[in-house]
Amino acid sequence: NCCCTENRSLAGATRQQRSWVINSVVQVLYGTRELRDLIRLVDDHDHRSPNRVPLKLKRLIYDMTECNQSPCDPSSLVDALTSYRGAPFDVQEDADVVFKCIINALADDCGLANKIGRLWDIDNEDRVRCLGCNTVQSTLYKSNTITVSMGAHLPTELQDYIKLYTDNTFTTCDYHCTHCHTGTQIEITSKLLTLPQVVCMRIERVRNIGRDTGDIVKTGTRFAFPETLDLKYIMKDPEAMLDTVYKLYAVVAHSGSHYCGHYTAYVRDHDIWYLADDSHFRVCSWEDVKSTYEAGSTLCNGVAYMLVYHKPPMWNFST
Repeated sequence: NCCCTENRSLAGATRQQRSWVINSVVQVLYGTRELRDLIRLVDDHDHRSPNRVPLKLKRLIYDMTECNQSPCDPSSLVDALTSYRGAPFDVQEDADVVFKCIINALADDCGLANKIGRLWDIDNEDRVRCLGCNTVQSTLYKSNTITVSMGAHLPTELQDYIKLYTDNTFTTCDYHCTHCHTGTQIEITSKLLTLPQVVCMRIERVRNIGRDTGDIVKTGTRFAFPETLDLKYIMKDPEAMLDTVYKLYAVVAHSGSHYCGHYTAYVRDHDIWYLADDSHFRVCSWEDVKSTYEAGSTLCNGVAYMLVYHKPPMWNFST
């Protein structure tokens, strides 16, 4: 039974040099009820499966459910991800890179694994308008995360940032229009066509201020996020009859610098927040989660990197 009990069936993961961020990402996936319910039904003997990630994730989720709060070893999942990716992960790999690798491996599989991988699917549209001839070209594509940029002139609160999507238009120069055959400027507008059951947002706290890898810096600047978020402002049709209100249920935080640090995860279950820190976990509060808004005077305090929201029905299941 993969369902949570009143005392959350959360287990820590054994920390190994090459499993670094995997612990926090897996806690987020474990906190996703649909994944937990579906992964246990993945066929262990389906020879059509092109990679081992779904089966190794299934085994790890099972161990976390049945281990009676003892630490679980994610090394076999790391091996499967390395094989799928074709290269080992860096010890300080970003959480969103590992998250996307797992989700893409599931989506590239067949059957139920594919369905699980599509839980985060977002249909996007980019519209490019030539300011010379006014021709508009549209490009449709899928993604499984929403990037939240940080900057001096951008909002420092997530709901305000989402509202800014109403005016999310960029103008760029040096574009050669294939319709009017002139060098001109274009206007780019990005909108979402669909919203999934689960939405993952990546806060862009790392940026390159120069040309070398030594110029990559992490910012601990304050960025606030709410427990309840309305995403209608990022939709192409904000008036469409869609459920656009989401509840926060997971936060992945990072302490330290871009080159050396540590990941932790905050996961909400039955309206109780838990802090997962490698092989240790404990009950915490919403105030603890809000402490990841900023790093303070140093980068020692963990700051939020990934936010995962779910449509409210997730909280209506029975125990």
